[in-house]
Parts: sequence; C-alpha cells; structure tokens
Amino acid sequence: MKKLIAVLLSIVMLFGLSACGYGASVTADMEESGETAAEEDTSDETAVSENGVMASGILIAYFSKTGNTEEVANRIQELTGGDLFRIETAQPYPEDYTETTQIAQEELENNARPELTGEVENMEDYDTLFIGYPIWWHTAPMAVYTFLESYDLSGKTVIPFCTSGGSDIEESMPAIQELCPDSNILEGLTANNLDYVEPWIESLGVLDDGETETEATSSTDSNILIAYFSLPEDIDTEGIDADAGASVVVDNGEVKGNVQYMAEIIQETIGGDLFRIETEETYPGDHDPLVDQAAQEQDEQALPALSAHIENLDQYDTILLGYPNWWADLPQPLYTFLEEYDLSGKTIIPFNSHNGSRFSNTIETIQELQPNATVIEDGFTINERDVPEAAEDVAQWLQGLGY
Repeated sequence: MKKLIAVLLSIVMLFGLSACGYGASVTADMEESGETAAEEDTSDETAVSENGVMASGILIAYFSKTGNTEEVANRIQELTGGDLFRIETAQPYPEDYTETTQIAQEELENNARPELTGEVENMEDYDTLFIGYPIWWHTAPMAVYTFLESYDLSGKTVIPFCTSGGSDIEESMPAIQELCPDSNILEGLTANNLDYVEPWIESLGVLDDGETETEATSSTDSNILIAYFSLPEDIDTEGIDADAGASVVVDNGEVKGNVQYMAEIIQETIGGDLFRIETEETYPGDHDPLVDQAAQEQDEQALPALSAHIENLDQYDTILLGYPNWWADLPQPLYTFLEEYDLSGKTIIPFNSHNGSRFSNTIETIQELQPNATVIEDGFTINERDVPEAAEDVAQWLQGLGY
C-alpha cells in the first residue's frame, strides 16, 4: 500500500511540473536515454571550437542535459558545416529529474548565472551563432544566459533553436533578444522533429558551405539585385536629432534594421536577390558610440573594408541600393561598395531611411561615384519611425516605377 501511494505521488509531482512548463521539456531533453550526454566524451569537440581549427564562420553552441538538443545541434552541423561548442556548467546538474527541476527553478527565480566550463576563444571568427537549448520553465536554462552574456555578439546573426515537450521557442525569444540586444536575431525553431531542421535552415538562407545570405552569390537567375546596408540599434532615440539614429523594426519577433526590413519588402514584392553590405569591423550597437564613429569615418573619408563581395555582378542590370542617412550623407561603407564595383550601364534605384534629412545629397553622390550608371532620382525615402508601416508605400512606389 505504501509503495502504491509513493508511485501515485510521483505521478502527481510529474504532472505538476509539466503544468509549470519545465516538465514539458522532460520528453525533449531530460528523459532517460540509453546513453546520456553526461556520459559522452566531448573534449575533442570543445577543443575544435575553442581553438578555431575549422573557423567556418558559423558556430553552433548548445546546452543539452540528456542529448536531445545535442542531436539537433549535430544535424545543424551536418547541414551548415559549422563548428560545435557544448555549453556545460562547472557544477553538473543532478541525474535525478526532480532535483534538477528544483535547481532550475531556483536559478530562474534568483536570476542566477551558473559558472561554465570552457569558452569560445575565437568568437570573433564567427558571424553566425546558432544557440540551442531545452525549454526549462518557459525559457532557456540559465546556463545559456551565462554563455550569451560572456561574449560581445554585436553585429552577429543569432539563430535560436530549442527542444521541448510542448512549449514553443517563442516563450524564450524575449530573453534571447534581451541577452543579444545588438545582434540580428533570426526566426528560431522548436526542433522536436529532426525533419523540421533542414527546411528551416533553407528558409534562413544558410547554405551547406557555411555561407550566410550576405556572403552568398545569387541563388536565382534574377537580373535584380537588392543591395543594402542596415545597422539596427537597441536604444531610445527620443530627443536625438542626429541622422545616425536608431533603426529597429521588430518583425514577427525578429529584430531587423529599418533598411533590411525595406529590402525584404522589396524582394517580396518584385523578387530579386538580396545582398547585405557588411563591414569587417563591427559597428557599435549603442547610439552615441555609433554616431561618433560615423562622424569620424566621414571626417576621415574612410573606406571601411567589407566582409562580403558580389561574385556575379554581370548578371544584374538593376540594383536597388538601400542605406540609412548618416550625417546627411551615405554611410562610409556605401562609398566602399560603390568604389569597389563598376556599375556602368546598370540602373541604380536608391531607397533609404532617415531621421528628418530624407535623401540629402546622397543621390547626387551616387551619380558622382557611378557616372556611367543610370541613377533613378525618384527613390524611396522614409522616416525611420514610419518604417514598420511601410509595406504598402513601398509597393506603391515600386508600381510607380513599373514593377
């Protein structure tokens, strides 16, 4: 009789935890398996990531209690060729389920940051970070918080994925966005079925060779290229009248730069290939340092080095060129871009976001830098505060141009 009561109490405890959101993930990443992750030797895997042996540009960092999230991470590695890094705590979690749930809840309530073993010594080599975890108490384990706060991920693309027994990754996305305020966060995946992983990877534009969208050449036979420079900030710009202002749009939970958002609307409307103009040196995410750097680059007429290049420019005869207005001028990376390529005979169509200065003299500057190209003066310019509602205006503008 006592044994029966004990069994019933155990079942009640299990369902009670499931109702809180943590127990839901037990089937995904805490259930007992034939060989737990804790029993596996991951020393070689960590060494590869720490020492940057592969330096693929893509890092797949993950926390896994019993191996389910690890399985998803391995699948992502197969598809992208990225480097794996396992997030592990200095104090291992107990094997007992109930004890682990109690510790996880205490860590969440105390906003704890568990100490980790190992580190990524060459984080600067990676521009794309997949971050994986089980859902514990409606969010990522606090060890993931420790990991993300240990590195400057400004300017990097962060792609979350999770396993769970019922909770969706959207529950953890606010925490990821808060932990990576200066990163470009893409749509995450609740990866409870490995069959979901490859279509998701394909939808993100991450190729098998490890290239991201901005590094890839054209994936279609389109003669339209949408090249853009976009740099989101994570600040409140109320009262700031400098042109290098904040430029953030939250689209379906994903933080995007204003110009990036417009570029994607253009692609959805008329097709074409996207190319993101990115610099080798990451810009600051905070407003004041960004303004200072933009002003300094302008004063010095700097030409920042770009991290990606167009290999098949000959196939395009129309280039939509997007950028924010910085100090009544093009951002200096646009000067680098326009001086790197000969756009003779091509049509250039500008579009930009601004904080009051519209195009300023940027169209004339583009004409000066590309004298043998046809530069359309009827470009699309919009105040940054109006960008989230810009889809219809962009479509009407494109229709007016004959698209």
